[in-house]
Amino acid sequence: MKGDKWRKPPYFACCYNIGDLGDVNIVAFSYALIADWNLMEADIDQYRKRIHSALREEMIHAVQVLTVKKRYERSAELRGRFDDAEIYYDSLLGRIIEELASSNEGEKAVLTAAKLYYEDWTINSIEKLRQTDRKYHGRDGYLVSELIRQVTQIRFGELISEEAKGKAWDKHRIFFVGEYGTTENLMKSMAATLRQAVPRLVNLSPTLTEALIEIEGTIKAIHRNERAPDVAAEAPMLR
Repeated sequence: MKGDKWRKPPYFACCYNIGDLGDVNIVAFSYALIADWNLMEADIDQYRKRIHSALREEMIHAVQVLTVKKRYERSAELRGRFDDAEIYYDSLLGRIIEELASSNEGEKAVLTAAKLYYEDWTINSIEKLRQTDRKYHGRDGYLVSELIRQVTQIRFGELISEEAKGKAWDKHRIFFVGEYGTTENLMKSMAATLRQAVPRLVNLSPTLTEALIEIEGTIKAIHRNERAPDVAAEAPMLR
C-alpha cells in the first residue's frame, strides 16, 4: 500500500535505517521481476534494459543516502544543527525544490519529473506535488531524490527508469496520450523534455549541483574499481 492505493511492488528497493540512514541495502522483489517478463512481451533486449535501469535507480538512491550520511557524520556543525542524518537529508531535498521552483523553467522541469515518477498527469503545481509526496511518502520533498536519480541517469547517458518501461506502459494505460498514440511515446517525449532541461536545472540549484558532483564522483569511483584488473589473480604464482 502507498497512501490509500495498492501499488505493484518495484523490481528493487533501497532500504536503510530511519534516522541515522545506516545499513543501506538493496532488496530485490523476485515476483515483480519474473512477472514483467510477460508484460514486456518476452523482449530480451528491452527486458535487460529495464532490469539494468531499475537496478541503477536503486544504486543511485543508495549512493545518495551514503553520501549524505558521510557528510553529516564528518561535520560537527551539521550534527549540531540537525538531530540526525535523515533530518539533514530532508533539509537538502527541501532546499533543492525551493531553488528550482524559484523560476518557471525549473518548476516546469520538476513537475515533468514528478509526472514521470508518480505516473500522474494531474500533478500541475508545486502544491499538488507536495500533496502527492505526503500521500505516498509521508513528507514533502521526496520527489527531489527521484529527480536527482533521473538527472544522474541522464548525465551518465543512460535511459531513465521511466523510459525503460517501454511497452509495459501500455498494458495499463493511465494517461490520455492524445497525438502521441501510446503511453510509451508520451513517456519518451516527457523524458526528452527533462533531458533538455538538465543543464539549466544544474545552473538554477547550487545545492543540486553539489549533490550531483558528490554522487557522480562516487559512482565513477565504483566504475573504476569494477574495471580494475584483479592483480592477485594475474600475478605469477610463487614457486
